[in-house]
Amino acid sequence: MPKNMSGFTLIELVMVILILGILAAVAVPRFVDLQADAKLATAKGISGAVSGAANVLHAQYLLRGTVYTLGATESPADTNMVLGAAGISGVTILAAVPTSSPNNVTPSLVTITVGGTPYTMTYTSGSATTGPRIRNNF
Repeated sequence: MPKNMSGFTLIELVMVILILGILAAVAVPRFVDLQADAKLATAKGISGAVSGAANVLHAQYLLRGTVYTLGATESPADTNMVLGAAGISGVTILAAVPTSSPNNVTPSLVTITVGGTPYTMTYTSGSATTGPRIRNNF
């Protein structure tokens, strides 16, 4: 081989391809899992909104003495009124929440479906002093 020729040997090229393959094998699963993380984060955000709505309704109960439903603001009405008001694309919220009173400790399920993946929460009205409790099941 003449001394003035330069370039990469076959072994060097194979090693570079091998290193790139290893890096791709490590990086691809991390990027694929981002979609599942985004769905979970959306469900947690909506869970926080549901918890906030429940606490506001309980505060109305303490101030006005009104019996409330998690899905309504003034009187028992459509269960998705408050829960569905977020209007987030690709998200549906179904609630099986009975009319609440401070002494109703019967737990009910709230199901949040994000991109076809369901997440459930357990809603309990609690007592007059503790208020509603929401526990994520995810």
